[in-house]
Amino acid sequence: MKIAVPVHDEGLQVYTRVGRAPFFAIFNDRSFEGLRVNLHAASGTHEEEGSRAHHGGHGKKKRERTMEPYSKEEVEHHRKDLHNLQDIDVMLVRAVGPNMKEALELSGIKVVKTRKKDGERADELVKNFLDKNI
Repeated sequence: MKIAVPVHDEGLQVYTRVGRAPFFAIFNDRSFEGLRVNLHAASGTHEEEGSRAHHGGHGKKKRERTMEPYSKEEVEHHRKDLHNLQDIDVMLVRAVGPNMKEALELSGIKVVKTRKKDGERADELVKNFLDKNI
């Protein structure tokens, strides 16, 4: 089973938002295979379109944040950036917007929500998932 986790970098620290994570840590069961660039974040399209418009106007404070509105156009926009994840079976996430979630699922990737207590690092999350602690 191939598992992806959004991360900051090779330190494997979990990144909270899937669409903005710089990388995905890729595991084949418990074995770490390496990092893949998050093409959606790297594309810069959310910056070109205006972060507030594309990502629903995230405020500075957590309680002010809103999720981007759902739209089929946004789902397809997100889905185009997932071609380097075609072999992934499961993505372990903390937070994922509705458009990215549907794009992942339409690409055949099961989305599993996790919490901070499930692990701070990708390898911890994968271990807990495979041990059925998540």
